[in-house]
Amino acid sequence: MRIVIFFFVHLLLLNFNNRLLAENLYLDSPGNTGTLRFEIDNDTIWNKDNNFTNGWSLQYHTVRSANWEESKNSGFIKWVGENFPTLDNDGFIVRNCHGIGQNMITPGDLNAETHQEGDLPYAGTLTYTLNWQSFNRKMARNLQVSVGLLGQVSFAEQFQKFVHNDLGKGDDPQGWDNQRDTEPIINVGYEHPWRLAYLGNYTNDWAGQISLIPSVSFGNLFTAAEAGLALRFGWNMLEGFNTYPAPPGRGFFQASHLPKPSSASPHSFEIVLGARGCALGYSVIYDGSIITDDDRNVDRNTFIFARGIGAFYHYYKLFSIRFTFQKSTDFLDEDSIPDPESGEDKTNADVSYGSLIIDLYF
Repeated sequence: MRIVIFFFVHLLLLNFNNRLLAENLYLDSPGNTGTLRFEIDNDTIWNKDNNFTNGWSLQYHTVRSANWEESKNSGFIKWVGENFPTLDNDGFIVRNCHGIGQNMITPGDLNAETHQEGDLPYAGTLTYTLNWQSFNRKMARNLQVSVGLLGQVSFAEQFQKFVHNDLGKGDDPQGWDNQRDTEPIINVGYEHPWRLAYLGNYTNDWAGQISLIPSVSFGNLFTAAEAGLALRFGWNMLEGFNTYPAPPGRGFFQASHLPKPSSASPHSFEIVLGARGCALGYSVIYDGSIITDDDRNVDRNTFIFARGIGAFYHYYKLFSIRFTFQKSTDFLDEDSIPDPESGEDKTNADVSYGSLIIDLYF
């Protein structure tokens, strides 16, 4: 009888401790701060300078709150957070993000002044992104809306010419007069990561985590379904979900991780291995416009797969820095890409790039 009583008491205490752990999301920790993030994604690391060649974004992620009502947000942001399904569940903390960003896409032959049939046209986008994040240590929900412009008003031409010509970092791009026609951009996406398994202790110890990251996106910039798998391993690492490269309007701006408790060391290091599959339904960049008369398209695959590796360092009192390298399978049909007329490189069929992300906490 004593053994039975001891067993049930042990189960009750274990369940009570687990509930306390689940409820302690460290909102009162000094680590619960806002985050200013700068991200740049560029293909130079793979000795390329075409297809998706550059993207950058500047993001602000708010302080985490227990719910949308307590958050210091406008009425519209609170209303969406409270009324959109899955964003206002008990046991989750919330934050939102505002971000601006630019994407740049070019053909391989930067010396050609005219567009070659079957090749990628020059294109640039400039977007504003607003998102809602609801998360705990086991799962996250991220609703995102991006609006902006494609075409000359994206200032992608001026940005590339400044980097290539004024800073001397590349060939003078000659074909921007033939870039994609101007049109509005709108994209809506939903991401639902969850933790599949973990080992160790996230605070002042070694830990590992496996996460599944499915998402869907709808819009003229990017209509697709994606699924990613991430393996994280490190010391004193973030609890929740880490940050991965997010080209503006295509990727998800998110910082869905818990504040570190006050007892945690300010230092942390992580290694991340990831793989992602994407089924692309439509993109104005590759398939031509459904709004304007710009119907130039390229032969491409529906499915693309990518794998990546990242190294992250966190100094929780001030900043985090993340380096990630992503290599993809061929997205364009290489046999359909025309040979350049001027002897320059042919447009790359894959969409591979490296990423640098810097977070400042305040």
